[in-house]
Amino acid sequence: MTLAPDLDIFSLGRDALAKVRTLFDGRACFVSARRLQVDGSWLGPAEATCGLVDEEALQARGGLRSAQKAGANTVVCNQDSAVASEALALGLRVLVRVPFAAEEPASQRRDRLEKLADALGRSPGIDGVLPIPVGEAQGIDTLAFFAACRQACGPAHVVVDLESFGHKLGQLCLSFGADEILGSIVAERALRLGARASSNEITRDEAALLVRASGLVPCERLPDGKVLTL
Repeated sequence: MTLAPDLDIFSLGRDALAKVRTLFDGRACFVSARRLQVDGSWLGPAEATCGLVDEEALQARGGLRSAQKAGANTVVCNQDSAVASEALALGLRVLVRVPFAAEEPASQRRDRLEKLADALGRSPGIDGVLPIPVGEAQGIDTLAFFAACRQACGPAHVVVDLESFGHKLGQLCLSFGADEILGSIVAERALRLGARASSNEITRDEAALLVRASGLVPCERLPDGKVLTL
């Protein structure tokens, strides 16, 4: 999306952060996640509290019930997908994927967010949205999109996938409307050396620091869905 020359990114951030503080009492969550792969293996820390499965992987895994038996407790689905209703009926957490691209027309982005708001209004059980960049995420454009998602999504959570954005840009998203970070969050991580130099893995303490740096109170999402304030 070509940003308007008079766009005040700081005002967008202030408004979005104010809404997070109002909706969630100034708190933001982090959650350790692992991802169910098409071949049945898991990618991410074994101790993760969130077992994430993408809608596209469900057919290969034998459907939602099979994925749930394998340990999945969170489903990422497309907007207006029938999978959302089925997942909610099974007691799974549902996140809706919201794609965006830096060069997309502003009108296309507005239409997508309006449809998202309508879908969330019709399915209040959906717990949050997961913005996903198409291509490389651009910094200012990403922050503007998160701020727009916050305004469109009402009380739904706006979740940052650290695997998509990295922990630096991901942390900035917390200042622009996101209220949850999701990724490989561990008790203790290996040094970022050699093959692990580009790893997005962070510790629980580091995740809490990312939240505090945004002026929010860190909380951890637990396996039973409850939230622990740190």
